Amino acid sequence: MDTRRKYIAIVLMSALIVAFESVAVEAAINIAELSSFIVSAVPPIVGGAILMCIRPGSTVSFGKGLGRTGWAFMALLCAFVAGGVLMWFDAISRIGASKEAILGGGSSEVLFIVLLSAVFLSERLNKWEAVGSILVLAGVFLVLANADSLGFSVGFGEAEAILSSLLLAISVVMTTILLKSKELMPLSGVELFLSGTILLVVGVVTGLIETPSLEGLLILMGLGTIPSAGLLTYNAGLPKIGASLTSVLFALTGIMTVGVQLLVLLVFPSADIKLPQNIALALLGGAVAFAGVYLLNRPPSVDRAEKSAEGEI
Repeated sequence: MDTRRKYIAIVLMSALIVAFESVAVEAAINIAELSSFIVSAVPPIVGGAILMCIRPGSTVSFGKGLGRTGWAFMALLCAFVAGGVLMWFDAISRIGASKEAILGGGSSEVLFIVLLSAVFLSERLNKWEAVGSILVLAGVFLVLANADSLGFSVGFGEAEAILSSLLLAISVVMTTILLKSKELMPLSGVELFLSGTILLVVGVVTGLIETPSLEGLLILMGLGTIPSAGLLTYNAGLPKIGASLTSVLFALTGIMTVGVQLLVLLVFPSADIKLPQNIALALLGGAVAFAGVYLLNRPPSVDRAEKSAEGEI
């Protein structure tokens, strides 16, 4: 297996992990009655600690190598992650994991990453990428469509999902910049730990986080193993296949999330899970959006071949 295919498989694994995470978060909020704030804060701290302790020497070297400017950059990155994750999980509690996944990471986040990459990573949109952007937006509208009223339902949860995607897209571009010179595992560990700590401190100060029950604490600790694997596999693809292709593959999270939800309902029919209002329309929107993100990463060799063919005519 060549390097490209290897990292494509790794990023697809990341999408599947996050699909399970979204459904697990929805279940934790509904079953254990945990607030979206504490679910956003504690698991990343646990996951970050796991990654930092795997290779403690590398973590120490990473911290020393950042310097004052690097730590300021890292703190800003983690602030974006913290805000994005909080809105992501709160959106799940409001509109369900599947709709949030298709609307957020499955479409708008990719568009934001491509646009930001054009500015900060010197990437430029070609004509096919422009078409892809339009398809992404069309997919978002399809997910938002309310078939019963033939209109569009845009509530606070939907707005949170899109704003969350913007904040996380900014963090992805910043992470890509850091990974050009920093190691993957310590960077991912510190990113998780610090972003979770930011949320925990804010939650405690504002009184939005209360001490969970023993059952809730065990669930939070269990959830901590998921973001460590999800972020590590996602970040692994950024320096190897690029932010754009990584986000394209990650867009499959939306479809995977619906699949995981249906699997859970098949095993536990009484599970309190919010499926999209119209599954067929939501999946159609996801398919259109994925077609768009595919075009957003159209191989340059294809465009060169088309230009050569046009020149020969």
